[in-house]
Amino acid sequence: MGSQPSKPVETKVFTPKTQVDFSSTLLAQLEQSTEGDYARQQVASKYLEQRVSDRLSQLEEETLKKFEDKLNTSLLSDNNQSNQEVSSQALSDKISHLNKRLNKIKENQAKKVANKDLKESKENLVKCLRDNEGQPLNCFEEVRNFKKLALAQ
Repeated sequence: MGSQPSKPVETKVFTPKTQVDFSSTLLAQLEQSTEGDYARQQVASKYLEQRVSDRLSQLEEETLKKFEDKLNTSLLSDNNQSNQEVSSQALSDKISHLNKRLNKIKENQAKKVANKDLKESKENLVKCLRDNEGQPLNCFEEVRNFKKLALAQ
C-alpha cells in the first residue's frame, strides 16, 4: 500500500516553438553538478549572514567611535576649553570635587531626616503601613502629615 504511489506519475515534455541550442560543455557541466536547491539555499544564506555580519561590525565600529568622541568631549570639556593636556591630576581633582559635592548632598539629606518631627512622622507612617498591610489607604492621615513635614524642609 505505501510502497507504490496511489496515482501514476505523469511526465510532461514541453517542446519549444523555436530551436534551443545549448553548448555541450554547459550540458556536461549541468549533468556533473551535484549542487541542488538545498546547496544553493545554504550558499545564499551564508552570503546573507556574511553581509549582515559585515554591516553589524561596521555599525558597531561607528557607534563605538561616536561614544568615545562623546565621552571625551563630556568628561574633558574643561581641559579642552583651556587647551591643556589631559592629566591624571586633573581627573583626580575633578573626582574629588564631585565627591565633595556628593558628601554635601548626603549631609543635607541627613539634616533633613534628623528633624525630630519628621522622624516621628516617618515612624508613624511606617508603623501604620505595617499594621494595615494590603490596605495603604487606611494610613492616609499619616501620609499627609509626613508629606507636609517633608515639603516644609
